[in-house]
Amino acid sequence: MELYLVRHAEAVEQTEGLDDQVRWLTPRGRKLQQRAAARLYKKQVRPELVITSPLTRAVQTAELLLPELGRRTKLIADNRLSADATVEGLLELLKELGAVEQLLLVGHEPLLSGLAAALLEKELAFPFAKSGCLALQLRDKKGKPARFLWYTPANGKTIRSAKKACVSHA
Repeated sequence: MELYLVRHAEAVEQTEGLDDQVRWLTPRGRKLQQRAAARLYKKQVRPELVITSPLTRAVQTAELLLPELGRRTKLIADNRLSADATVEGLLELLKELGAVEQLLLVGHEPLLSGLAAALLEKELAFPFAKSGCLALQLRDKKGKPARFLWYTPANGKTIRSAKKACVSHA
């Protein structure tokens, strides 16, 4: 399975009286996410399924991705991608999905980098940039559960080495 982990785009700042769950994307966040979606299209990212955190900023990010991912892509929300969710819950979700060829998850930090670290069996030295995407190849064989494919931060410059991705974001 190819797994794509996408951090939500830039959202309005949390302020007193504004519930974190309803924070929405800024105009700049929307624009950067649309560019990121176009880059994923060029990389032939065509997931069968997009699973997003139910928080507004993540759902909006996923919705901006959909036009570039193909008409067959299904979108669902799952609490196991919420800001306060656990890596263990996400690992359980991945086990439940089984035979999906391409899967895209939209979520939050530090959950996404925690999942990546668990799948790569290493500690990642960078947090995901907003609108950033990490591509992994999940393995069925013994050894590490996943292989690093590439990481694209919001600026769009693809990094093809896990070591460089960690160093450039440390």
